[in-house]
Amino acid sequence: MRSTSQDEGAYGAYLRGLFLEREDNLEEALRAYREAQSQDNDSPYLFVRLGATYVKLGQPVEALKAFQQALTIEPEHPDALRWWAMVSTAQGDLEGAIEAYEKLVELQTEDRFMLSTLADLYVLKGDLRKAIPLYHQLIDIFGPTNHLHFNLGVLYGRLSEFDQSLAHFEEAVNLDPKSIETLVGLGIVYELKRDYQGAAVQYLEAINLDPANIQLYKYAARAYLGGRLLEEAAEQYRKMLQLSPGDFDGIMGLVRIWFAEREFDQAKVLLQEKLEEFGESPAVYVALGLVYRESGDLDAAIDVFEKAITLSPDSAQAHFYLATLLDQIDQEDVARIHLRKVLESNPNHSDALNYLGYLDAEAGVNLDEAKDLIERAVAIDPENGAYLDSLGWVYFQQGRVEEAIAYLEKAKRLLENDATIFDHLGDAYFSQGDIKRAENNWQRALEWATEEEAESIQQKLQKLN
Repeated sequence: MRSTSQDEGAYGAYLRGLFLEREDNLEEALRAYREAQSQDNDSPYLFVRLGATYVKLGQPVEALKAFQQALTIEPEHPDALRWWAMVSTAQGDLEGAIEAYEKLVELQTEDRFMLSTLADLYVLKGDLRKAIPLYHQLIDIFGPTNHLHFNLGVLYGRLSEFDQSLAHFEEAVNLDPKSIETLVGLGIVYELKRDYQGAAVQYLEAINLDPANIQLYKYAARAYLGGRLLEEAAEQYRKMLQLSPGDFDGIMGLVRIWFAEREFDQAKVLLQEKLEEFGESPAVYVALGLVYRESGDLDAAIDVFEKAITLSPDSAQAHFYLATLLDQIDQEDVARIHLRKVLESNPNHSDALNYLGYLDAEAGVNLDEAKDLIERAVAIDPENGAYLDSLGWVYFQQGRVEEAIAYLEKAKRLLENDATIFDHLGDAYFSQGDIKRAENNWQRALEWATEEEAESIQQKLQKLN
């Protein structure tokens, strides 16, 4: 400060403010800093302390104004930049925080806190490419750590650069072989590379470190399932149930494996045992209903789904699965009631939206509502071939054949072995008089059709001759 009596007065007020601030007498400190500012408006230090006091008083907007004033006077003032960065971060202003930390890093290129904080902010913003070199810089300056290599493994993985990701996770494991988090990260990358056996090895190593961690068994089971090693996956689910007999994921994991192996009796026994062991559970009844359905015992499945609904009237899945069975036994009107129950409890249940819309499209009724329902399903899952087929079919039923064909052709590209889609396309092309395309699509439909579907398609083909 200049050596004038005015500047001496400002300096005295500034010192008084410092003492008051350190004694947590913040209101008085604020008055002292303002007094100093009134006599010297060109000192960035005054504005920094003024801003810091506003921060402590819980007034971030006023604080930022003070820091901005300090930076107007001295654009690279480090204390003003630090405070600006911290307050911006706390306020959720990532752009402001990043701008400040970028300037600080330029000024202090080897500051560990600044580098790591800026890297973390880039990650929060989703600018992963900018975060990566900062973590590399931290390793070059301060040496490798498990944490830094773990972060790089995650970032490269998010960018689908799996070889780089794998290399950093492996280095992280070398630096800390007992880090369960790192072993899990490494396992996930192996899964993403479709090396399911490699993934399982990492998860099993993590289990050895923490054998009571149920989540690790789920990871191992998932890896074995990815590699189609069903028995190994089943073993992991059994271990889960030994630790936690009521774990629903473990129960359903075994049930799904038995589905794949067509071992329905084992699934029924397990689910009935769990009902006896833990009482009547709607979720377990739904699972049991699916077992009965897959084994072809539709009556038993219907009874079980109805039991689940009695226990939990808002069970969307129970209503949905019951509706699909009722449709199979020609009780479409009752099926519609249950589908609407699904949508009452879950308006975004895309399968129910599509199913209800398709029922009406197939029947040629309520076509405007049917289209709206199916469009909602497509909005939720735009690449679902079944939904696109339903939308194409409702357009066909409305007489909008060109639009119907556009959706049906897209559905065909997504589901290349679906008889219904080819059948619908045959009908659409036939309605336009395009006999060749109609015949080609009906012939393709025959390749995938059930016996009942094939009989109907054959009749259409015969009419062409």
